[in-house]
Amino acid sequence: MSTFSRFFVDKVDRIRDNIASALQSMERRVFTSRPHFGELLSSYQPVSPEEVRRLLTTMPSKSSPLDVLPCSLLKSCADVFAPVIARLANLSMQAGQFSSRYKQAQVLPLLKKAGLDSSLPGNYRPISNLSTISKVLERLVLTRLRPHLLASPNFSQYQSAYRKRHSTETALLEVMDGVYTAADNRQVTVLISLDLSAAFDTVDHVILLQRLQSEFGVTDIPYPGFAPTS
Repeated sequence: MSTFSRFFVDKVDRIRDNIASALQSMERRVFTSRPHFGELLSSYQPVSPEEVRRLLTTMPSKSSPLDVLPCSLLKSCADVFAPVIARLANLSMQAGQFSSRYKQAQVLPLLKKAGLDSSLPGNYRPISNLSTISKVLERLVLTRLRPHLLASPNFSQYQSAYRKRHSTETALLEVMDGVYTAADNRQVTVLISLDLSAAFDTVDHVILLQRLQSEFGVTDIPYPGFAPTS
């Protein structure tokens, strides 16, 4: 397992270094900032036990090795555990803090495709398995953050990932519609595709936080960079 861990850590570090080197060699930056217009997200709506109960009933019964209690027990006793989880979620959202215990995950290497050489670490992808409570808290925050982001004029209407009623199929249909429309108008189409290696693992958190604040109006407690005062 240490071989896999070292491989993935070195891979991300190498990609990050290459990106930083490429940016330094650019004569000018191509990134533009789009100021946020509209309401700010400065606080979260309180979580109710009923909301947690509904969420627990819709979650799969698959448990994590990090769970103190099996997910099936949480689901079958949702009426008992829902008020406790709601209390925990509200304390976290009001304080702007997330317990480090729920940030821990079990990371397992999963073979990318059947038939690949299982002895090569490069043929695997790391899969993080969070505890059930962590997943519940994550979804409760997402239900409050997502509507604000979708309502922002800076949110791309063409984004298909992690969006209801949008998928790789709808993205492909959008591209093909543009190609066919251009062909009908006797226009030339040029398609450029990018495959980013370890895209999520190499996201610059500083830039991400800056964009959340300046381009999407996420401030105060909901802002991940929020520093609570003692």
